[in-house]
Amino acid sequence: MKALRIGIAALLGTILMGVSLFAGGQQGISNAAASGSPSGTIVVYTSVPQNLIDEYTNEFHKYHPDITVEVYRAATGDIMAKLAAERQARAPSADVVWLADGASAVMLKSQGLLARFVSSEDANIPTSMKDKDHNFYGSRVINMVLAYNTQALQTPPSSWKDLLNPAYRGKIGLPNVTSGTSYAFVGNLVAHRDFGWAYFENMRANGGMRVAANADAVRSLATGEFVMTIVLDYMIKEARDNGSPVDYVIPREGAVVVVSPIALTSVSRNPNAAGAFINFVLSAEGMAMLHRQGVVTARSDIKPPPGVPLVSDIHAFPEDSDFLNNAFEEIYGRFEEIFGR
Repeated sequence: MKALRIGIAALLGTILMGVSLFAGGQQGISNAAASGSPSGTIVVYTSVPQNLIDEYTNEFHKYHPDITVEVYRAATGDIMAKLAAERQARAPSADVVWLADGASAVMLKSQGLLARFVSSEDANIPTSMKDKDHNFYGSRVINMVLAYNTQALQTPPSSWKDLLNPAYRGKIGLPNVTSGTSYAFVGNLVAHRDFGWAYFENMRANGGMRVAANADAVRSLATGEFVMTIVLDYMIKEARDNGSPVDYVIPREGAVVVVSPIALTSVSRNPNAAGAFINFVLSAEGMAMLHRQGVVTARSDIKPPPGVPLVSDIHAFPEDSDFLNNAFEEIYGRFEEIFGR
């Protein structure tokens, strides 16, 4: 546990240091994929699950056989730290970043790492799902929900505060805030007057445990180590459909809705090909791939399959974007103080 605390502290320091390290990055690349025939190699840094990004790269190659896509896949916090370290070493690598949460994209924009890029799919992405300066676009809409083990609980939970019930002491969990979606969950509840940091302190006092990532939370729930956990909706759907004794509810306070941004970096060596990849992700074909994975998309003009809602149909927990975008140090630091002990 001591090693984990040191690692998180180092990660936070690197991310915050990146604010000055990225300043002055190249900006103003507009519609980078509009001219010429894209080719060559691009590097995509992403927190998208491995099976999904593999499917995307394979399908993209059918449309663009002259483009090779190399992928670095990690949690959003780890990607942020890697980007900062590369900038410090003057060795940038990423052409595209596809992250879990908007707050991370806002930080990268402030650091000068994101280029202006007007996608060919711009008209199909709602204004609320894209940056006003065209530095990033929403793609996936992923929801943090309350999942439970159906063998352990005959009556489903109904509130985020059920995680504080002493009857479930030592059997509840949540992903670490190095996961962008968990960062959004924690930040939004901390900013809400009915929760705050006291909620997470009480969760820890009730034996609440953090795990590294959403996938770990799903596994711990399926095995019965956890009775309830906070996790992404589509991951629980997949586990349930594959026979695991798990299900989920959207609590009465609402699901924490997280818009997953994709962006062209200002240090891209191949913006033409990188722009083509972003356009593919945001296209009808790309969004249909998300739908097949059970994921809600930013586009409302494509009818989802049964069981996948439109984003407008989701009961959402109130978002405090100002707090999320400006409280990295507080959220990382306090979360570590509470769950690292």
